[in-house]
Parts: sequence; C-alpha cells; structure tokens
Amino acid sequence: MIESMTGYGASERNGLKVEMRSFNHRFLDLNIKAPPFFLKHEIGIRNQIKNQFHRGHIDIFVTVAPENTFKVSINKDFVKGLIHAVSEVKDEFHLRGEIDFAAILSFKEAIVTEMNEIPEDAIDETFHEAMARLKAMRQKEGQILLVEITKHLDIIDAALSQIREGSAGAMERNLGRIKNKIEELMDSAQVDDARVLQEAALLAEKYDISEEIQRIGSHLKQFRQNLADNDKIGRKLDFILQELNREANTISSKTDMYSVNAVAVDLKAEIEKLREQAQNIQ
Repeated sequence: MIESMTGYGASERNGLKVEMRSFNHRFLDLNIKAPPFFLKHEIGIRNQIKNQFHRGHIDIFVTVAPENTFKVSINKDFVKGLIHAVSEVKDEFHLRGEIDFAAILSFKEAIVTEMNEIPEDAIDETFHEAMARLKAMRQKEGQILLVEITKHLDIIDAALSQIREGSAGAMERNLGRIKNKIEELMDSAQVDDARVLQEAALLAEKYDISEEIQRIGSHLKQFRQNLADNDKIGRKLDFILQELNREANTISSKTDMYSVNAVAVDLKAEIEKLREQAQNIQ
C-alpha cells in the first residue's frame, strides 16, 4: 500500500504517553524528545522505527504523567534523629516552644524522591501502538494521494496523445515548405529534389519530437508500475519526474507548431502538479 510521509499516531498507558508526528523529508530523520529515563531505551526504539518507516521527518514526544513520575516518602531515620537532637538541645538549654514539623521537613534529607520505574514491556507496547497508528494514518493519506496522482497521470497521458497527433506529418509539412520557398527564390526554376530532401532531413532532425514523445510514454508506464509496486517508491518517482520534465522542456524548445507548444506548456504544468503530490510519498 502506498504510504504518505504525513501522519500522526499516539498511545498512552501506565502513565507513559508517546506521540509521533511525521512530515515530508528526503530521508528518514528522527527527533526524539523524552525524559532522562528513556535514554537507555532510545537506540532500540530508533531501530524499531527504522524498520517501519523509510522516509520522513518524524518527531517523537515521550512524556510521563506527573503522578507517575516520582514516588515521595519520608526519611524516617533522619527525621527521628533530627527530632531527638533538637529535643536534647531544648532540654539542655531550657528552651520553650514546640518542635516545628514543617521546619524538620524543610531539610532536603527529610524527603526521599524516587522515580517510578515504567515496565519495559509497557514502553514497547506503547511505542508499537503509536507506530501502528502513525503507519495507518500514513497509509490512509497515501490512498488519497494515489487518487490525485492517478488523475494527473491521466491528464498527462491525454496531453501526450494530443502532442503525438499534432506533430504527425511534420516531416511532410517541412518538406513542402522548403520546396515552395526554394521555388520562390529561384523564380520557378527546376528544383533539385535531392537538395530539398537534404534540407528537410536536417530540419526534421532539429524539430522531430518523436523520441521525446516515446520516452515520455515509457516514463509514464514506469511511473504507474512503481505505483503498483507500493514499496519505498518515493525516490524512484522523484527521478522519473525529473526525466519527464526534461523531455517536456525539450518538446517545447524543439516544436515549431503553436498548437503542439501550447499543449506542451500544459504538459509541463501538469508534471509540476504531479511532482508536488509525489513528493509526499515514502
């Protein structure tokens, strides 16, 4: 199935939330923003993502719910020792007043904070679910792209047929024009047909676009075949589109017929629209 490079997928469990957003990029570019605890898992997760996706800039956001981040407890041994020491000083110097519990807890040693350990299987499951949802959305977007791309291909096919029909008989027309022009210049004297054919052959080579038409037809066939293959085709399509554009430019520069040139301009515009759509394919 054709896959777009645009998509979003998220999953949340055990207080862990993973969000993945994907955009166009020539290569696979991963950007992970996560708490420090995730560092030891990052290489493995990156490898899993690379197995699933081949192109696109993917932002990965890993967050942990505040209530799941830290476990807070009282260091009872420290508090007990501190209260005992304060009581001794109080008795020794005959001090008044009650021991302030808030003051006791203000000592950093009185509070113990430990980060909750998120089970490794929970991390894997959350990431797999987020990746699956991202992939599903990219595939859905890919099907929408396929519909649009097919429309552009059909329009290009139709334009190519017009150019093929419009350029038919160009050799004969050039031959007739040359012969008429020579007769005018020579005041209706006998014209050397061999020389006319020689001049016509030179012009035919200069203005002939049959090879360009044939190559565009071949490129379009290859483009459609790659769409049917559905496997990491984005870069292949980029190359084919470059070749299509090159041939269309050559037709515009070589043809001496206004009608054909007008269609060639439309052809180039449609190839550009096709390129904009195809750039989003993985």
